[in-house]
Amino acid sequence: MTQAAINYGQVLYELSLPEKVIEDAALALKTVPELKRVLNSPVVPKTSKHRVIERVFDESIRIFFKVLVDRRDMDLADEIFEAWRSKVCKEAGILEATLYYVTEPDEEQIREIKAMLCRKYEKKEVRLCMIEDPGLIGGFILRVGDVETDWSLKGRLRQLEQNIMRR
Repeated sequence: MTQAAINYGQVLYELSLPEKVIEDAALALKTVPELKRVLNSPVVPKTSKHRVIERVFDESIRIFFKVLVDRRDMDLADEIFEAWRSKVCKEAGILEATLYYVTEPDEEQIREIKAMLCRKYEKKEVRLCMIEDPGLIGGFILRVGDVETDWSLKGRLRQLEQNIMRR
């Protein structure tokens, strides 16, 4: 995530807009790729982009999008929304974690992972993003911020290879 996106995400958070307005805007940009393409196009004049923003988005978020368009930063929209979500979670005391897996864990395993993370990081709640990654061969990788715990077969094979190469 770029620093510009993090800064915009902070500004979006500080605007204190309703969560639904922001999520609806994010959904509109994600589900209608043409909308993002038009707002990001250097060929389309600013006035036309502003008209599109006026017609599509809620009044409370329009100025924010106009600033993005004027500064040619609309391509950062996905990262901006992600930075905003991270800020919302941080302020609410929710830990964000990502679980990369080959075989999807069952509900009990997910509950145990969340409980372990709550204890380790002293948080009330964990928001766990689950991503299937067959390239891991087996096992899983758990990432919290910059800390990564690699219990995958691919990671174990890499460690073994490094140990053999050092000898």
